[in-house]
Amino acid sequence: MPLQWAGLSPELLLSVDRESGEQLRAQLERQLRDAIRTGRLGAGERLPSSRELAREMGLSRGLVQDCYAQLQSEGYLVTRVGSATRVAACAHVPPAPAPHRSAPERLIADFRHGVPDLTGFPLSDWLWALREAGRTLPTADLDYGDPRGSRVLREVVAGYLRRVRAAAADPERIVVCSGYAQGLGLALESLAGAGVRVVAYEDPGPPPR
Repeated sequence: MPLQWAGLSPELLLSVDRESGEQLRAQLERQLRDAIRTGRLGAGERLPSSRELAREMGLSRGLVQDCYAQLQSEGYLVTRVGSATRVAACAHVPPAPAPHRSAPERLIADFRHGVPDLTGFPLSDWLWALREAGRTLPTADLDYGDPRGSRVLREVVAGYLRRVRAAAADPERIVVCSGYAQGLGLALESLAGAGVRVVAYEDPGPPPR
């Protein structure tokens, strides 16, 4: 989808050098042509009117009109009666594709940290649970809740820890994190607040921050 610009005329960064030996029209044509070829101006994008571009650059309107006409004849621009001048749909020349590589070697095991086994995620069960929970979800629960996490979830987690881990778990002392990074950050902040300045973690592990 081409970009749509609000206002009477879209802005366009162009410049001409009156001290160079190159004609002003040639400079303008070259810059517009390069902007289209490199993708800086996308297919279907609207260009400023010849009157507006001439005013902004201090050029004659006739020069800009001749420039637009030349680029239109080359297939870079399209103009319709009663419509703005736009970049032609087939004008952009994409960069050469990278050399095709053979299929990557399949790893026997991936030991990178922070990369879960996404193939093991129970997506169908997750979607079913979302639908079931949404049937009776109060609209108030869509608002920001306790920053420690859902009270119900913390009670379930505490009950699990007491039952399975024999831990003296208290829902008021449990924090539900959005992920590993937040949990690690909270733990490090708590340790720093307690005066701990050195922390050890397993190797291999996440890179130092």
